[in-house]
Amino acid sequence: DDVKTKRVVILFAMALSVAGLAFGRSSRAPGLRPSSLPFYDSRDFTPRWSPVDHRIGPFHLVDQSNATFTERDLDGRIHVASFLFAQCPSLCPTLVERLKPVQKALSSRAGVMMVSYTVAPMTDTPSVLNQFGRLRGIDSAIWRLATGELSEIKSVLHDSYFADDTRPLEGEELSKLLHTEKVLLVDGQRRIRGTYNGTSAFEMERLVEDIDALKMESRGPKS
Repeated sequence: DDVKTKRVVILFAMALSVAGLAFGRSSRAPGLRPSSLPFYDSRDFTPRWSPVDHRIGPFHLVDQSNATFTERDLDGRIHVASFLFAQCPSLCPTLVERLKPVQKALSSRAGVMMVSYTVAPMTDTPSVLNQFGRLRGIDSAIWRLATGELSEIKSVLHDSYFADDTRPLEGEELSKLLHTEKVLLVDGQRRIRGTYNGTSAFEMERLVEDIDALKMESRGPKS
């Protein structure tokens, strides 16, 4: 009886394994490499397994060093996008701490950068973001903190990253934008390729794995 039970368990495990492999293959469009990631082109973040037209659009901002920062700085480089503000009391400190291991991982990965867009540009001047970054161990060579005109930031969050909260704002809230804890992975062609919960350590580990998958994809198939 014990032998029969073990055989049943083994056969069941094998069946699950085969089913899992079949599901993994069916979830990707034919012809895509196993390491490739989906594309996202809508606010509901429905994954697409074929390339999409949506790109991070043009913008003109500055970073924590008061250096000009535009969409051209993203071309040809994978980047990790997040959204925060310096005086955020709870979500942002957690987000930064979760992203710190990602920063460390990227120190040995060329061609990848991090960008955090402020959602309170009226108060988050370059000098404020510079101090914010220094206090939290943010390496400006890897991780840029972007600010600029409120209308420009709003357009970037809403139209490019689908990262803003669309609820109406009133009173003092008009000086900043409601945002989410989402962290987004964007490829060198400015296409969104991954979405993650920025407060989850596990999700940030998955993000680093996906960065490596995206780097492998960008190299193209081996000849």
